[in-house]
Amino acid sequence: MGRFQRNERGRQMENGFTVEILQDWNRILSLEREWNPLLRQSRSDIVFLTWEWMHAWHSVVGHAVEPFVVVVRDPAGALAGLAPFYVAQYRLLQGPRYRVLRIMADDPTGAECLDWIVRADRETEVYRSIAAVLAGAGSRWDCLWIPYVAEWTGAAVRILAAVAEQRFFSRARSVEFGFLELPSDVETFLGGLSGNRRSELRRQRKALLENGRARIDVCRSEGELEPFLDALFALHHQRWRVRGDEGTFRRRPAEALFYRRFAPVAREKGWLRIYGLSAGGAWKAVQLGYAYNGVFYQIQEGFDPEFTPGAGNVLRAAVIEDCISGKLKGYDFLGEMTEHKKRWSAAPRFGCHLFIGNRKIKNAVLFHGGIWPTGRYLKPSELPV
Repeated sequence: MGRFQRNERGRQMENGFTVEILQDWNRILSLEREWNPLLRQSRSDIVFLTWEWMHAWHSVVGHAVEPFVVVVRDPAGALAGLAPFYVAQYRLLQGPRYRVLRIMADDPTGAECLDWIVRADRETEVYRSIAAVLAGAGSRWDCLWIPYVAEWTGAAVRILAAVAEQRFFSRARSVEFGFLELPSDVETFLGGLSGNRRSELRRQRKALLENGRARIDVCRSEGELEPFLDALFALHHQRWRVRGDEGTFRRRPAEALFYRRFAPVAREKGWLRIYGLSAGGAWKAVQLGYAYNGVFYQIQEGFDPEFTPGAGNVLRAAVIEDCISGKLKGYDFLGEMTEHKKRWSAAPRFGCHLFIGNRKIKNAVLFHGGIWPTGRYLKPSELPV
């Protein structure tokens, strides 16, 4: 398995699949009509891999990054798999440079749980084909860096098995995610909280909502979108400023721009959810997420640290209750597991960060030395934005 020969369309695998590596944006953009149908046939159907997410990212940073998209077609010519990489330039101290493949739209967006997009009924053949073509194109890349890979979907196992056949170097670092499985009714959700948590939430709600001091609203129209986003960015900055940090959107303006590009598209698709708690005509807490494939993905939030404590808790409870009313099955906190998430009855789900390298001498230095592309030794030398 894994040998291939060239033909006029790309590389013909011995299993009959044809594989190409696309590095021209025009050809990649021509995949629009095939992208989401393939995603829906995969076990990696998540908002962060949709065409809309990728296209919004391209509109922000596409001019600055080099694409490296592996496209797999079955013997009938139908799209069977995509490994949507781009090339990031890294450097080891002041020495060797590395061409590191990362999943498109992973940064600066907040995306997690990324994977190769592969038709579920042909996973083994397609993952093998992608890994084999990467091996054959080893002179064009050095490493793969895929953080926050889900284990509950089988993504980590599938990728590691495919690259093991090519004898790539690989390393995995465990990470926990926080996920709240939503019951069918609000009473069951509240009953699942600790007694202290319920009492605290009851007091906070009474102080803010029952006496009319504050109210909760949902962004429901295009005209409301920009004010909600402006409030989110401002409150996020206020929240982090008291800790001596500027916050994501001040430090990384490209991420704020991505939100402004993707949010209108997500609203049209029915995915966008933005909730706000206001008092005295001013926003005091805002939370943004996306409802996709039965799950609410909590992306970002902000609150006024000088306002009454508990505003963020009251808003989160309202969001969770709205998700239950909307028949969603889960509230995904994303990020790593924390005590705060446990207090909301989130349970841990396990995943890993994957760092993979082809069999080059300079990669042996990284993998035998235990070096990751997140520390002081191996850093991006040219950021994509």
